[in-house]
Amino acid sequence: MMKSIILACAPLLAFGCGNGTNNNSSDMAMEPMLGPAPALAIPCTQSVADVVQNLPAGLPAMDLSHRGDVFGCATAESMTAAQVNAQLVGYNVGYPNAQPVNVPSGFWTYRIAYRTLRNTPKGGGMPAEGDTAAYLIVPEKPIAGAPLVVFGHGSIGIAPKCAPTIHELAGSALDEDYPVNLMRLASYGYTVIAPDYAGFSYGQMPPGYFNAEDEAHSILDATRAAANVLTTMPDKVAFVGHSQGGHAVLSAQSYAKAYGMKGTLVGIATFAPLESSMALWAAATTSGAGLKTSTDLSTILYSMEYAYTAGLLRGDANGGLDVFQAAKQQAAKDTILGGECYDQTKLEALGATPADFFDMNYVNNVGLACAAAPFGMDCSQAPTTPAGDAPLWVSRWKEDRPALDPMGGPILIWTGGQDAANRPGFAECAREKFAKDLSAAGATTTIKYCFDADAAHRDIIRRAPADYVNQWIAARAGVGAEPTGPCADVPSPWTDPSGTTGTACETPPNDL
Repeated sequence: MMKSIILACAPLLAFGCGNGTNNNSSDMAMEPMLGPAPALAIPCTQSVADVVQNLPAGLPAMDLSHRGDVFGCATAESMTAAQVNAQLVGYNVGYPNAQPVNVPSGFWTYRIAYRTLRNTPKGGGMPAEGDTAAYLIVPEKPIAGAPLVVFGHGSIGIAPKCAPTIHELAGSALDEDYPVNLMRLASYGYTVIAPDYAGFSYGQMPPGYFNAEDEAHSILDATRAAANVLTTMPDKVAFVGHSQGGHAVLSAQSYAKAYGMKGTLVGIATFAPLESSMALWAAATTSGAGLKTSTDLSTILYSMEYAYTAGLLRGDANGGLDVFQAAKQQAAKDTILGGECYDQTKLEALGATPADFFDMNYVNNVGLACAAAPFGMDCSQAPTTPAGDAPLWVSRWKEDRPALDPMGGPILIWTGGQDAANRPGFAECAREKFAKDLSAAGATTTIKYCFDADAAHRDIIRRAPADYVNQWIAARAGVGAEPTGPCADVPSPWTDPSGTTGTACETPPNDL
């Protein structure tokens, strides 16, 4: 069992969006190409750079009433339907399974910035203020009565230059996936708001990577921000997310009632959401995972980002850096925050394997003796003495995989048959966990699973499932018919491209 758990970590190559760098345009604002831009409730006269980089002085003291307050707005690029179609062709290069797209609508885009809150501190009390920039995209041909769509992006790195909103959708194609999602949603006729997530900008603590509460607050407060910018706020809202963004919007479903939002949540749609136990990030640091800095860049960086931000945002001593060896703490921090989103050179300089720079108590007690231990292992009783921080990390893994609201909106989950990242055992872990979440008597939340046999982790959003999701959202909002495309159930067994067949959860017990 240990072997299957540990080796399950090795193919986690790209949870979300690739390893490219962002295209920084010196002047992202463009003259509208669709005629007069739609009226908004606030002026949008700032520069994009000002909105996404500068936090104005003199904002009121943060409290719950200021969630979603908009403090910046810039008019950015507009695109005709023909231009969107040309961009999508560019983004499909290198994806032979991508399907042709002919979108019906162009759109206008804006960059806005709004106030939100980070996760609850370790001792309880008011969370710290967090702020985020976001795309706001308004379609040229909106669907009458359509819901607002809040989009959660996949993994992109957590350094400041990785922030999505610094990229111009009309610019050169990136090795990223979120532009495809944004363009296809908006060009179908939805008004879309897509936050960076708090922490990319304004000199604040970096984003909490797979920190459920931190992600959820950015998603939920996006609805409040949209209500402050749009002249008419839709009364219905849908969440859509890919990969890490699937985790973000499912976390938002969990927190929606307690934290609140604007509008009524009518559906949550996800592409290849990573909802396995967060223990996998610790298991990835162990020798059994066999990861090397020369060949497993993304997985190791994601494991670093999760461990570091999980402690930092919860107020650990030494700012969360104690998960790394003392002599390499600053270099590890610089590797994930100091410049590039995926810095191969800096990562290899830390050592050949994760054990060369992760703290050995974390590797042995949290990783080997707990995260990668056989099923049923009581992580509070690690075989080393003392058990170290394993119980602490178990509590964090549980916090970052919150139970679904059994009385929430309906959920759609698309899985790809060629997905070597969100592999069969990981997808099964999520399915088992969700079934447990919704097992209480009287639960009304439903989950529809769909399977695209030819889709990999990154091309699933370039295929028919994207059209299916657009139609599914319209049907949930009562403004369109049910999807007409196929929706096959996940087969059992399902064998991924690496030859792994998954019929059971490949990570520790489902309560982690």
